[in-house]
Amino acid sequence: MKYARISFPSRDVAVRAFHELARRGRIVSLPDGQFIVPEAAAAFLQTRGFTYQTHEWMSEDYVTQALRNPASNAV
Repeated sequence: MKYARISFPSRDVAVRAFHELARRGRIVSLPDGQFIVPEAAAAFLQTRGFTYQTHEWMSEDYVTQALRNPASNAV
Protein backbone atom coordinates (compact mmCIF):
# COMPACT_ATOMS: atom_id res chain seq x y z
CA MET A 1 0.00 0.00 0.00
CA LYS A 2 1.20 3.50 -0.78
CA TYR A 3 0.94 6.46 1.56
CA ALA A 4 1.16 10.20 0.91
CA ARG A 5 2.72 12.81 3.16
CA ILE A 6 0.50 15.85 2.65
CA SER A 7 -0.21 19.32 4.03
CA PHE A 8 -3.11 21.73 3.68
CA PRO A 9 -3.05 25.44 2.77
CA SER A 10 -4.63 26.53 6.07
CA ARG A 11 -5.42 25.24 9.52
CA ASP A 12 -9.17 25.48 8.84
CA VAL A 13 -8.89 23.21 5.81
CA ALA A 14 -6.66 20.81 7.76
CA VAL A 15 -9.17 20.56 10.61
CA ARG A 16 -12.10 19.86 8.26
CA ALA A 17 -10.10 17.30 6.26
CA PHE A 18 -8.79 15.60 9.40
CA HIS A 19 -12.35 15.29 10.70
CA GLU A 20 -13.54 13.71 7.43
CA LEU A 21 -10.61 11.29 7.28
CA ALA A 22 -10.68 10.31 10.95
CA ARG A 23 -14.28 9.19 10.57
CA ARG A 24 -13.36 6.91 7.66
CA GLY A 25 -9.94 5.47 8.38
CA ARG A 26 -6.45 5.90 9.65
CA ILE A 27 -4.49 9.13 9.47
CA VAL A 28 -1.18 10.12 11.05
CA SER A 29 -0.77 13.71 12.19
CA LEU A 30 2.83 14.93 12.32
CA PRO A 31 4.05 17.72 14.63
CA ASP A 32 4.95 19.98 11.69
CA GLY A 33 1.35 20.20 10.44
CA GLN A 34 1.71 17.47 7.85
CA PHE A 35 -0.26 14.25 7.63
CA ILE A 36 0.41 10.73 6.37
CA VAL A 37 -2.62 9.21 4.67
CA PRO A 38 -3.22 6.08 2.58
CA GLU A 39 -3.50 6.48 -1.18
CA ALA A 40 -7.26 5.90 -1.01
CA ALA A 41 -7.63 8.75 1.49
CA ALA A 42 -5.79 11.11 -0.85
CA ALA A 43 -8.24 10.18 -3.62
CA PHE A 44 -11.15 10.71 -1.19
CA LEU A 45 -9.89 14.23 -0.38
CA GLN A 46 -9.87 15.08 -4.08
CA THR A 47 -13.46 13.89 -4.54
CA ARG A 48 -14.53 16.08 -1.60
CA GLY A 49 -12.78 19.14 -3.07
CA PHE A 50 -10.09 19.55 -0.41
CA THR A 51 -6.94 21.32 -1.57
CA TYR A 52 -3.67 19.81 -0.36
CA GLN A 53 -0.04 19.53 -1.35
CA THR A 54 1.59 16.11 -1.72
CA HIS A 55 5.17 16.17 -0.44
CA GLU A 56 6.06 12.55 -1.16
CA TRP A 57 4.68 9.08 -1.75
CA MET A 58 5.91 6.41 0.66
CA SER A 59 5.72 2.66 1.09
CA GLU A 60 4.29 1.14 4.27
CA ASP A 61 7.79 0.11 5.40
CA TYR A 62 9.10 3.66 4.94
CA VAL A 63 6.20 5.07 6.98
CA THR A 64 6.91 2.61 9.81
CA GLN A 65 10.62 3.51 9.79
CA ALA A 66 9.90 7.24 9.76
CA LEU A 67 7.51 6.99 12.71
CA ARG A 68 9.93 4.89 14.75
CA ASN A 69 12.96 7.09 14.07
CA PRO A 70 13.53 9.31 17.15
CA ALA A 71 15.32 11.94 15.04
CA SER A 72 12.14 12.58 13.05
CA ASN A 73 10.23 13.13 16.30
CA ALA A 74 12.66 15.62 17.83
CA VAL A 75 11.05 18.50 19.69
